[in-house]
Parts: sequence; C-alpha cells; structure tokens
Amino acid sequence: MTASPAEGTADAGGQPIDVVKSPNDKKEYRYVVLENGLRVLLIHDPEMRPSSTGEGGKADMEVDAAAAAGDAEAAAKAGSPPPAMPGQKRTRGGAAAGSGRRRSGAGGKAEAGPGEDSGEESSGDLRPDGEDEDDDEGEESGSGSGSGSGSDSGDGEGESSDGEGETGSGSSEREESEGEGEEEEEGGGRRRKKGGGGEGAPVKKAAAAMAVGVGSFSDPEDIPGLSHYLEHMLFMGSGRYPAENDYDDFLTRHGGSANAFTDQEVTNYHFEVAPAHLEGALDRFAQFFIAPLCAEGSMEREVLAVDSEFRQVLQDDHCRMAQIMCHTSRPGHVYNKFSWGNRASLWERPQEAGLDVRSRLLEYYHRHYGADRSCLVVLGGEELGALEALVRRCFGAMPGGKGPRPSFADLPPPFQGRSLVVTPAVKDSHELRLTFPLPPLAAAYGAKADSYLSHLLGHEGPGSLLSALKTRGWATEILAGVDDDGSATNSCCSLFGVDVTLTDAGLAAGPGGCGLAVAGLVFAYVNLLRAEGPQEWVWQEMKAVAEQRWRFLEEGDPMDSVSRLAGSMHHVRPEHTLVSDWLHEAWQPDRVAELLGRMDPAGAGSCFRIDLLTRRFEQVKASALALAAAEGAPARAETEPWFGLEVVVMELPDSLCRSWAEQPPLPELRLPPRNPYLPSDFSLRCDDPDAAASLPPAEPLPPGVHSLLATPPTLLLDKPGLRLWHKLDTTFRTPRAAVHWRLFSPAGHTCARSAACGHLALKLLEERLREDAYLADVAGLHYHTSPEGLAGMEFRVDGFSHRLGTLVQRLASALAGLGRGEGAEGQGEAPSAPGSSLAESFESAREALVRKYRNMNMEVGKHASYSRLFVLCAHSMHCDDILRELEALTPQDIAPFVSLLLSRCHVEAFVAGNVTQAGAVELAEGIVAAMGPGCRMAAGERVRDCCVVVPDAAGAGAAEGKAEGKAANGAAAKAKAAKAAKAAKGAKGAGKKAGKGKAATPAPEEAPGAAAAAPSAPDLGTVVPLLAKNAKEENAAVEVYYQLGPSADPHGRAVLDLLDQILYEPCYDTLRTKQQLGYSVYSGTRLTGGVSGFCVQVVSARYPPAVLDARVDAFLSSMAPRLAAMTPEELATHTSALVAAKMQRDRSLIDEASRLWEHISSQRYDFLSRELEVAALESVTAADVAALFSAHLLPPSAGGSGGRRKLAVHVAPHGPLKEERAAGGKSADGAQEADGKEAAGKEADGKGKGKGKGKGGEKATAAMEVDGGAPGAGEGAEAVERPALEEPAGLAALRATLPVHPLHLGTPPPPLLPS
Repeated sequence: MTASPAEGTADAGGQPIDVVKSPNDKKEYRYVVLENGLRVLLIHDPEMRPSSTGEGGKADMEVDAAAAAGDAEAAAKAGSPPPAMPGQKRTRGGAAAGSGRRRSGAGGKAEAGPGEDSGEESSGDLRPDGEDEDDDEGEESGSGSGSGSGSDSGDGEGESSDGEGETGSGSSEREESEGEGEEEEEGGGRRRKKGGGGEGAPVKKAAAAMAVGVGSFSDPEDIPGLSHYLEHMLFMGSGRYPAENDYDDFLTRHGGSANAFTDQEVTNYHFEVAPAHLEGALDRFAQFFIAPLCAEGSMEREVLAVDSEFRQVLQDDHCRMAQIMCHTSRPGHVYNKFSWGNRASLWERPQEAGLDVRSRLLEYYHRHYGADRSCLVVLGGEELGALEALVRRCFGAMPGGKGPRPSFADLPPPFQGRSLVVTPAVKDSHELRLTFPLPPLAAAYGAKADSYLSHLLGHEGPGSLLSALKTRGWATEILAGVDDDGSATNSCCSLFGVDVTLTDAGLAAGPGGCGLAVAGLVFAYVNLLRAEGPQEWVWQEMKAVAEQRWRFLEEGDPMDSVSRLAGSMHHVRPEHTLVSDWLHEAWQPDRVAELLGRMDPAGAGSCFRIDLLTRRFEQVKASALALAAAEGAPARAETEPWFGLEVVVMELPDSLCRSWAEQPPLPELRLPPRNPYLPSDFSLRCDDPDAAASLPPAEPLPPGVHSLLATPPTLLLDKPGLRLWHKLDTTFRTPRAAVHWRLFSPAGHTCARSAACGHLALKLLEERLREDAYLADVAGLHYHTSPEGLAGMEFRVDGFSHRLGTLVQRLASALAGLGRGEGAEGQGEAPSAPGSSLAESFESAREALVRKYRNMNMEVGKHASYSRLFVLCAHSMHCDDILRELEALTPQDIAPFVSLLLSRCHVEAFVAGNVTQAGAVELAEGIVAAMGPGCRMAAGERVRDCCVVVPDAAGAGAAEGKAEGKAANGAAAKAKAAKAAKAAKGAKGAGKKAGKGKAATPAPEEAPGAAAAAPSAPDLGTVVPLLAKNAKEENAAVEVYYQLGPSADPHGRAVLDLLDQILYEPCYDTLRTKQQLGYSVYSGTRLTGGVSGFCVQVVSARYPPAVLDARVDAFLSSMAPRLAAMTPEELATHTSALVAAKMQRDRSLIDEASRLWEHISSQRYDFLSRELEVAALESVTAADVAALFSAHLLPPSAGGSGGRRKLAVHVAPHGPLKEERAAGGKSADGAQEADGKEAAGKEADGKGKGKGKGKGGEKATAAMEVDGGAPGAGEGAEAVERPALEEPAGLAALRATLPVHPLHLGTPPPPLLPS
C-alpha cells in the first residue's frame, strides 16, 4: 500500500515509531507514550490556525482578552452535555473495513444549530427515507446505500464521504440553513456538529478524544449501568472547574461541542472547538480524568437523564433486539447484563439494598480509570512540539499504575447451541439476523478475513445472495459483517452478523412461518463459499479498492476522526493507527477457511443464533411454538425484565440444521464477477492548461466581504429544458467529481397519487440498476435518488471521475426507459438480471416503500417535526395520503406516469470536481437527451412550494376554529366515502383500499378534529395537538416554532443566528440539565421556503406537551433580562464563535459540491451567503439581538410583541406518562422522587387506547422555576392538554386557513456559453 511515514518519534521504550499516513494527507503526526502510561497521538494540521483565513487571506474575527472574561460567568452556571450510547457499524459488502453505516444506538436525529449552511427545509423533506431507524442514519437510495468498499473520509475515520456513511435521502428534514451546525443524537444524546460543509460537519476545528479502556462489561452485578452513569457524571464538574456546565458552556462559547459514549470495553469522550481555544478546552477535558466531582446533588439529578435516555429507546427496535441478545446470552456471561442503566438499576434498587451509589461510582472510577488504560488523540493547529507540551501539562497528573485493562479473552462465546429468538417489533417490519460467534478479530486487522466474508455475503451484484432472495420475493436488503461496536468486537469474541430485511413472503417462507427459508438460503451461500474455497483474486480486488481510497483519502469530521482513532489505538499497532481500516497486509486463506468452518450449520459444536424481529409477533410466536412441538425441540416464552418484552426462544432442530448443511448447490448462487468499474485514470483536469484557461475571471468581492470560503460555480448554459452550473476543482485536487441534477415536471407532485407514483418509480429505477450499479459502488462510484416534493426528483452521482459519465447516462436512460415501459414483462428490452423486470420487482419494491410510509413518525420527536413542516409547506402531501395511494398502485400505473412526467420537464444540473467545461456540457446534454423531446420547459415556469404565514396571537384562535370545522366536515366526507367503498366488495385497487381505511376513520361525531377547543391565550399561539402514532409510546413531545419572516437580508439572518448561538446552551442547560424535562432537548433556527424561524423541541417521559410548551416560553421569558444586560464582551465572545463556525471550509470536494448544490436547488443562488452574514455580524449590536428576541420570541405576557407568530405541535402518548404530575403535584424536592410507584395504576403497560383526548383532558397546572426544580402549582390553566386533531385532515384543514408568504428566489447570472 502506498503510504507516507509520519514523523518518527519514540515510544515508551525509546524506539522510533513511524505512523503510516496517506499520500494525500498534509497533516503531521506524532505518537507519544507519557510517563504515566497514557498513549497519545498528536496531529498537527498546517491548514488550521488559531485565526483561520479565507481565500483572500484576511483573518477571521478573533476573541480579545476582554471577551474571554465572559468565561468567568460560565463557571457560575450548571449543566452538562449528554452522552450517547455506542452506535453499531457493520460492513455492507466488505472490500475494506470501515465502510458500513453507523446505526444509532437509540435513534439518532440530526437538527440544526447556529451557523449551518446546508440547505432549507421544504416539502421534499417529508419523504419517509431516513424516518426508519432500520436504515441506520437514513437510507441512501441506489447504489450509495452502502457497498463496503472502504471509506474515503480520512484521519483513520471509517465512515465514508462517498456514500456509505451519508445521510443521503435519509434526513427526515434537511433543517437549516441559517443555523451553524447540526445536532445529532446518538443514543438520544445531544451532539452539535458545527459548520457549513454539505452533508457532514466541516473541517478545521481542533478536536480531542480520550478512549478509556473500560466499559459496560465491567459493570458490577448489583448496579447495572454504572459505567454509563459514570460517563454522564464526568461532565458534571471537576475540582478545578466545579460548575456543572463549565465544560459545555466553554465549548459553546468558542464554536465547539462535545459528546461521549459507553461501549462494552471502552468509554469514549470527545470534543471539538475553535483552534484558538484548544488549550482551555483540553485543560477542562483533562480534569474529567484527574479530579471529577460527581457531586451528590448532580448525581440525583443526572440519574433522571440516564433514565430518560433509557425510556427513549424502549420503542426502538434495534435497541430492543440488542437487549434481547444480552438477555438470552449464556447465564453469568458479561454479555448477560443491562448496560443502559435506568433509575431502578442505578438508584432505587441500590438504595433499597443499602448501597451508597456515589461511593461505589467513585470506587469504580478509581479502580478502572487510569492513564495506562487510556488512549488520547489531539488534533490542533499548533506544531507537534507545542501540542506535546500542552498534553504533558494537562494530562501529566492523570493517575496511572492501574495495570492492563480488563480482558475477557478467557470467556467462552456469549451464545451456545443453535437457537431461534423471536422479538416483537414496534415498526411494521420483519428483520432476520443470523449471528455467528467468531474468535476475536480486532487485532487481525491486516488480514481482513472477516471483511472478505462480509464482501461476499453482503454483495448485491449478479449471482449474489441478495439477488437470489429478491428473485424469490423474500427480501429487500442485506447487511453482513462484524459491527465495530463493543458488542460485536471485543476481547471475548467477534460476532459476524447477516441481517436480512424480509418481505411478508420472506417471513412466511419455510417451516413455521419464521423466515427460516431465508436462513436456509444464507447457508446455501455459505456452502458455496466453502465449496469454492478462499479466492485470492477477490481479496486482491478488495485490496486494490482500499489502496485507491487510501491514496486519495479525504478529510473526515474532526471529532468523529479523533474519537475513532482513540478507540482503535487499543488494538492497533502504533504505526498502523491511521491505516488499519484500509490495510491488507497478507492474504490468509487458512483464516478465511477457519471462519467459514464456524458457519457450518451442522458441524461439530456449531453455534449460531437466528433473531427474528417482527411486527407479527403473536402470529409468529404461535407458529414457532407449534413447530417446536412438532419437532420435539425445546422452546419457551419468557419476558425480558428491563424492556418488559415477551420473547420466544426455540432450539433449532438437528434435522433442520442438517438439511441446511446438506442442501444441493443452487445454480443462481455464484461468486461475483470481476469488477469492470475499477478506475484507472487518476489524472487531474485542473492541470490541463486548456481547462485552466477556461476558468472564468474572478468576480469582485461584495462590500464588507474580505475573503471567499470557496469560489462560486459558473452558470454555463441556460436554455429551455436545461440550466447547467459547473465548477472545476482546483482546491482539493482529487480525481473525484459530483453531478447533481433535479428534474422538475408539473405532473410530478399534483396530488398524493402522483407523489406515490414518483417515489415508487425511483425505487423501481434503483432496482433496475441494482446489480450493475452495485459493482460501481464497490469501486467508489455512487448514486442517489430522492423525491423532493413540489421541487421534483433529485439525482446525484459522485465518486472517482474516470467512469462517472457512464453511470450518469445509465441512470438517466433507465428513468426514461420506465416511461417507455422497458423492463416490464413482455415489453422493451429483456431484463438485465433475474428480478429486474418491472413486473417481478414491483411488489417487493412497493411493499418496502409502503412499509417505510407506515413506519413514518413512530418516534414522537420526529412526529412533531414532520407535522410542523407539513403545516408550514403550503402544497405538501401528507405521508398517510401517499401511503393510501401507494397501496392501490399497480405495475401498469408506472409507465404512463413517467411518460407524462417527461412530456414536459426541466433539468437544472451542477457538475463539480474533476470535469472540464466541455465534459460538464456533454454530461448535462446527455441527461436532457435521455429525458426526450419533452425536456424543453423554461426554467422560469417551475413552481416552488411556499411557506404559510403563522398567525399572530390575535389570529391563532380564529385559525384553529376554522380548522376544526373543516376537519369535522372532512372526516364526515371521508367516512361517507369509506362506507360507499366498503359496499363495493368486488371492487379492485383503490376501492378495496378505501374500504380498508374505514375502521381507522372516526365517525363524524367522534372525529377528534371536530371537538371544540378553548380559545388560545396570547402566549399559546397556534397549538396543534396530536396523538402518538405508536399506542405503546411512553414519551411526549413538543416542537415550538416561532416564525420571523422572509430570509433575504444577511443582517437579519446574522442577528437570528447570533441569537441562536446565545440561547443554545442556556436552553439545554435549563430545560434538560436543571429541570430534567427530558433527555432530548434542542433549539435552532429553521429556514422553510425562504422564511426564517426558530424552533425548540423537547421529548419527555415525565411531563405532558402543554407543560413542556409552557416551560419553553418560561425559559424565553427568563432570557429577556439576560439579553438586556449582555455586555459588549459577552456579545463579542458569541459573535466570534459564530464567525468561526461560519468560516469553516468544506472538508472535501463532495461536501463542497453538496453545499453549493443547496444554493442551486433552492433557486436562491446566494453562494456568498455565509461571507455576507459574517460581514454583517461586524455591525450587529446587543440591542439588535434583544429587539429581534422581543419582537419574535418573547411571550406577550412577559412584554413581548403581540405580533409573535408561534406554532406549537404537541404529541401526547395514548396512556398516562410514567411520572406525570397533576395540579398540586410534587414540590421541587419531589423532582428527585420520580418513582414507579406513583405511576403504577396509571400506566396500563402502555396498552391504553386513548381516543381523541390523548391525556384525557387532564389539567397539568405544573410549574417549575426557570433555574430548576420540579413542577408545582401556579402554571395556570394554560397548560391544558387539548383534544387531538385527526391526521392528516386536521393538519390540512389548519393549513388551508393560512395565507402564504411570497417566494423570494434568486436571479442567476448570464450564462457563460451561448444557448
């Protein structure tokens, strides 16, 4: 592998260590072992300076010494950032390690924060892709959904910027544009990712991570979850910095963020910050590991946060399966633990047993946390010598001498025998997982033996296991490999998993209707691999792909990178710290054969388990127990105590396992073909003199702008049917390119049926391209499709530029082919592969898409966000309406729709990267030609969605009253139509579906939307009361949106962003840390159809939405005097942090292209928006911020404007909240007594079927002091739960009463080339 050695430095034994780095890596590295045993990787980034500069060379704004005085105030405040439970990551395919997607441990969610510039939200963000947690961080449509070909993002970080790790179509809302980062919750925790770089976080932030070599495997038996609890507590102050939120407040003030997660053998803490403030952040960080306080009062409060975190995952399918795997593991094994922790395990039961939890926690800390058990990574702009001196000053006092970290290598595998375990799913899904315990493989990273198996078992090309499953209509997706989380990769074993997403037919296939025929097909492919023997050419091809990506490695997110590197340092040789994920040292066929032997279903001592997660639990339970009885196999039903889940455990019969082992070879299963898409031309077009000469002259900078973050793209063509933008890369100098285009047609989003046809057409398109495009994906060339609502359909192809044009043309031609009926049975071209004809693939594609729509909004926070956005987007279609139409579609509906779509359309395209002007024109003209003669529509004829005007306090009640009347009328009409449809029993298609829908629609007199609501008080604004979609949901949510107005003025955007920067940390500290409303709290700006707004969301297992809403307004009221008293120094601190965030450059070509595309696809064309906002910030005063706050956010009762426009979405669970406080409830002291006893008798195990009123109309007259405390008397009658609106009729009725804001679109410049 081509590599460059980093600086040779000495380890503890005095031997020099050369850290191998990518030839494309400009950073410098030093590996050091301190005297106390702490292993440290130092990273100097020469492009990172305490004062970053743009292309023009002028330094960004600095924080002066006076501004730093604001830090003294931070020490007086309380709070801490939340941690996150470990994510899971698995290679899909597996040509190189580290290429899979990360699965959030408890349902991750991305939200906006100050300064982000990644695109506005629109009706296109109401699609289902990414709402499903099964899709990890969101589904990446097309080949980009993950191949396992290795990561392209750097610093040793294993998530790809080339497709595998992207959110892609998976963001439920690309919320932003005015905010500075996104907030990502891993395990329900908060993590702010700063900046404006496309789909990922920007580069040029300093960062650090500490991976302590102990985790949940070491939890004491009598206090489950103690490791996780300790992780929380280390954020809550130290001897040197005693204030609870000093660390988090310091980071927020200086453009930073922090997070942590507890794994089985490692606890990982990490942060990022503006480079100039690395020293202050690192000193605070070091105190976690030297002198944490773990104060008694903080512990009592923070245990509620741990408990809230646990409650948020009770309805998360993957967390449920993970806990069931622990519960059904070998008794007494370290796997057989409850690692989340909750109030019962960490507080109530220990106290009942007479345990001093604080003493035990500190005892655990002092026994396990030591320098010689820890690895530290520090990334900064200082020279290596200065970084080393800084680390020695900060961490030299970290205690050592603890000895080797705990090892569990002597333990047997966590599972024994061969079993089937069936678990109930929350979502409408069926997922089958086969798990094979293998020897520990983390230290054998150079062999990539497990990656070899992952590559073949997870392949999606011709002859693959997935193709065979799809041909039979049994599955829609496969994921194979060893996750890199601690559950699957540890000192005890490695767990190799094969995850298959089943169709209904796949669930029913095989004995017992348990998906066992799918397991048989998996073993058929394993048998093939054993019969063929290890193939060196496959491994060599994987090595070639990995070497190409390593050679042209791009930068990764700084905080993700240091976190990953710190964790890997525990098992990777120092010289391989950076390269381990890509390193293929030696082909070891014997090791591959050994692993295959352990997958023999009937071999001596064979051990594997099959987990089935299904919504049809009761049906499958009965059939599984019947199968066990018929076969004489032991089986049992039992209940897992922490999640309260009933599961079925059955030993697999010997006869069944033998049949899998002895089945004859299947002709459709074969090894993949050699990959024709491997690139070979890596020349750079920017080095071509002709290409360089064609670059347009630089435009003069606008007034106040001193430097550019990136050169804007050039408009090459603007003619009927095509608007083409282009930017030749001269910055990143990589042989990659990205092509984005959006297809608009008036026929694309006229009604719910057209929306359903369009989305399904894209899925059929992906299926048609799947096998061939997967090979391209393995070779580093990815594509993505997504429906964008009224704006049309969006397509993207990115990766190595050599063969990019081929995939672009295939994608465009395949869409046009759908309109001609090609691929349909008996028409057009013969299908390229089994299952690729439209008729064969239609049902499975539709079933998968229907399931996604059914699973939308299952989580209350997402439900609230979705409903807010639906109300705001004037022409959006509700997912429930689209679902109804999807269920009625037939294969014959697709071709006419696509033909109509293309009969009149327009393409706007952007070609960026290693492509010349002539090449860009050729690509774009090829797309237009493929669309056909109808692609002649003028750009000005396109229609965009508009944002409604949220009523002010005076108009809110009138709008709600009109909506209720319309909802009642709509419900009556729907009920009448449903009744008529049911009478037509022989009807097909839509008639049948309407009949099925009748039961879900209340009769007119029962329609929730028809119920009367109390007039809105001035502070309430427009309230949208809803019921949780999941009847067993235990959490409530509120999303409160304050609308400002059109976002056309850079000064106004700058003021709003600065207000967001100021409010962000106090909002979290007040509502989450002090008041403990819930684990998930965020705030941030929104840009919706060109209209600015500000949002606060709280998800709570303790309090109803009306109380949460009132608490948000109370917090805002408390901020008024603080804003009025803000000193110039404090304002300068916040301004500097915001400027630093906005001036972050894109970390890669793909990120830059994605960010620029947002400016194009939104039709704003404001490529210099960040630069103009930074210029505007120079003149923003504290009075400007206070005035905006008073006019738009401050409640009228606290002196705010009566013109405040507030929209509050309330999502309530069906049954009572576990710790709901009614009027006259607990005192502040009672906040610490949220015991299960009070909730007993109110809970009904989540099976309550609340109708219309959600919380039964109970008054929650709770109140809390803004600085903390529990609800008490005095909140007033405003905190009353309202009857729930019917969805979607009530939402649509409300929206229909509201006027719309006019659109403010940009004007493109004249094109460079003649039309």
